[in-house]
Amino acid sequence: MENERKTLDDRAKMTELERIRHSTAHVLATAILRIWPDAQFAAGPPVENGFYYDVELSHRISPEDFPKIEAEMKKEIKANHVFEKKIVTREQATKDAQSGRLGGLTERPGNPSKFKIGNLEDIPEGEQITYYQNGDFIDLCAGPHVMRTGNIGGFKLTHVASAYYKGDEKNPQLQRIYGTAFKNKTEMEAYFKMLDEAKRRDHRKIGAEMGLFAIDTEYVGPGMPLWLPKGTVLIEELEKLAKETEFAAGYVRVKTPHLAREKMYKTSGHLPYYAESMFPSMRLPIENEASVQSRIRKIRQNMDKFVDDFPTENR
Repeated sequence: MENERKTLDDRAKMTELERIRHSTAHVLATAILRIWPDAQFAAGPPVENGFYYDVELSHRISPEDFPKIEAEMKKEIKANHVFEKKIVTREQATKDAQSGRLGGLTERPGNPSKFKIGNLEDIPEGEQITYYQNGDFIDLCAGPHVMRTGNIGGFKLTHVASAYYKGDEKNPQLQRIYGTAFKNKTEMEAYFKMLDEAKRRDHRKIGAEMGLFAIDTEYVGPGMPLWLPKGTVLIEELEKLAKETEFAAGYVRVKTPHLAREKMYKTSGHLPYYAESMFPSMRLPIENEASVQSRIRKIRQNMDKFVDDFPTENR
């Protein structure tokens, strides 16, 4: 899970690129605080294609804000501040969180670092508690990071989403600012060029433009195309080719039900390996005989009433 806390061993195995992205998340927080000093930060980890930082802020951040945030990030990178690690006691961390210093540029009286207090509670007893500081920004963090902010090459903020603190809908909803970072601008430009090419070749867009299928996310679902006449012809031709190829190779076809008991998928060996991509088990309510007969009688009564009410001339 994305919100699952990484162990110290997991953190020690971070790649160089993950360290760069984790460090860029701290630089992002630094920049946001320079613009909006009352911002409250939760977590800012590296993820598959970049990083994010969750923030609570009265101002609603939008892509229009990205240029001024990125400008402040560039200043922090140019300053080439050291990512300094500090080991502290739980008591000191609690005190700094209550003063608003954690996840901040200064102490903030009356504005305690409430999410850092919650993060501190997640650190197991006996585990070392550490800060990382770059410039004036101090964060409760186990690391690791690059040596200096200047080690961050190309970076770019990409989009904003919403997320619940610790992934729990009972907790406050935060703004999640996403971005990505690379060793240098050349690698970053290559990455975004690849994304642009993928968009240009997106089969969902091309298929719709060619009139092969339509996708209705509201009534059907994002991954379930509704095949139009042209697309249906292609499907039938492909099925025909598949059948001819199979028959030529000596295969014969069988048909099985779309649904079956769980026992069948356990016997076939599919369930242990594909459970996450299979539909979940359905459990139907067990009705007694009297209930079933009652329902049958009601259906028959409704059918008799329909026949009686139907105009004679239309029968």
